[in-house]
Formats: sequence, structure tokens, C-alpha cells
Amino acid sequence: MGDKRSYSAGHFLLSLDGEPAVLKDYDGGNIKGEVVTINMGPDNLPIKHISTVKFEPFTINIGMSMGKGLYDWVKASLDKSHIRKNGYVAAADSNYKAQSYRHFRDALITEVTIPACDASSKDTSFFTIKFDAEEITYQAGDDADVKGVVNTKQKKWLTSNFRLRLGDLPCTRVSKIDSFTIKQGVIQDDVGEQRISQKECSKVEIPNLKVTFSASDITPWAKWFDDFVIKGLNGQDAELSGAIEFMDPSIKETLGSVDLFQVGIFSLAEDKGEANKDSIKRWTAELYVERMQLNLNYV
Repeated sequence: MGDKRSYSAGHFLLSLDGEPAVLKDYDGGNIKGEVVTINMGPDNLPIKHISTVKFEPFTINIGMSMGKGLYDWVKASLDKSHIRKNGYVAAADSNYKAQSYRHFRDALITEVTIPACDASSKDTSFFTIKFDAEEITYQAGDDADVKGVVNTKQKKWLTSNFRLRLGDLPCTRVSKIDSFTIKQGVIQDDVGEQRISQKECSKVEIPNLKVTFSASDITPWAKWFDDFVIKGLNGQDAELSGAIEFMDPSIKETLGSVDLFQVGIFSLAEDKGEANKDSIKRWTAELYVERMQLNLNYV
């Protein structure tokens, strides 16, 4: 029998405690040894050796139909109910036959990136999720069929299909919401008699939002900014709640949302003015958010 041929790894599967999900792509999940240098060797040459083993985080891109296992994991992380997961990432060839596995143990989600919402874009949207495992092991592929274990159909989710709700503010002319990342800190707990470090959760970082809208709606936004920032009327009762809603192509069905709680405004800026420029005049508001919650209707 000849050597095994090279293959095109065009399909990727994430399995979490036996629950599968199809990935657009993934990165990371590599194993590295930390090199220690001792400058006390013979002949004035340093001595080098491997001390601890380090496992790089995984970064995955996935669509709206991410599967219940991953959705529950992400949702729990944003709700500060941290869950450790075991599983693997499988790389398959063009025929959906598994060619390699990267198994992971006791993984924690460290980042969830919500893609930009942009009315002028025709791109497809994907969540970017990063998770950090305590241990990773490699396994050769076994040609198992990964196509039959998941629903490969995805709900069509476009960057341009979105809706913002924020208190009583006019939001129908919002043209863009920049991408943002929710981060979960993870710290290493190094134990002397173990080469593999344990990992524990620390604080959650909730990002600010940048929202661009038509100048036609500036009056109520400017009043909120004037009251909240300039006049200092910025108690919790002046903060707003709302949601970023992801819509289907018909803009009739809500695919999911990021709910926003205790939202305040801290910047309101007019876009750069240029003479004779053929474009809609817009303003950009920057908002802080105290809490975010992810809700998906199709997982």
C-alpha cells in the first residue's frame, strides 16, 4: 500500500460532550513546549530544555445554527455561569471523512465576538468564539463520516440584516453597529508537581458599542447626550435597555439578538464633513453597556 495522500481540509466539525456543530473555519489548538535556557553550561554554551507544556486557545468561526451544545456554553459564559467543556475539533476532507482530531479537556470560553452590522454590506455573518483548554491531544483521522452527524444547513444571516432597539430613541435609520467582543479573563494556576497548568475564570469585560445613524434622527440622541453627559443626569434610571436583533433576508423573522442592559452614552460625534461629497450625513454614538445576553432562535 502506498503512502496516504495529502488532502484538502475543507470541512470542520466541533463536538462538545458528544453534541456536534459545523464550523466555517478554526485556528489554534496547538501544543508547545516552553524552552528554558540555563547560561551555565560547559564551554560557555547555554543548556536548554523543555519546562512546561502550553496549549494554545482555539478560535472558531461559526454561523447562526451553531447547535444547542455550543449555544448553551456561550450563553452560560455571558451569564457568568462558567461551564467547562470536553470535546474535539475534527478536520475532514472534501468527502466529509475525518482526517485528524484535536481533543481538548476542561475548556473555558474566553472571547465571543459579535460581527459588525452594516446596511451597506452583503457579507455573510459569523460569530467568532475563542476557548482555552487545560489540555489538548492530537489524534490521527479514522475516515469517519462527519457529514451525517450534523445538520449542515445554516440559516442565512447577512451583515446587512439587523435592527436596533434602544429605549425610545429612533433607530430605524441606524446604518452600522461596529463589531464588538465580550471577553472572559482566564488565569493559570501553576502547580509545582504538575506540568500542565490548571485554568480558572476571572472577570468578564463587557465592550462599548459604536452606533452610526442618519443625521435626520440627531435631535433625540443629542438630547439624551446633553442630559446624560453635559448636565450629569446619568443615574441608573437614565440608562436605557434594548437589543441588537439579527433578521432574516425578508426582515420579517428574528433569527436572534443580543439584549442590552443599563446602556449609557458617552460620545456623540458628527462624521467628517467634505464639500460636494455625495453621501448621507451621519452621526456616531458611543455607548457603554453593563450587561449583554445572547439569544438565538435557531441553533
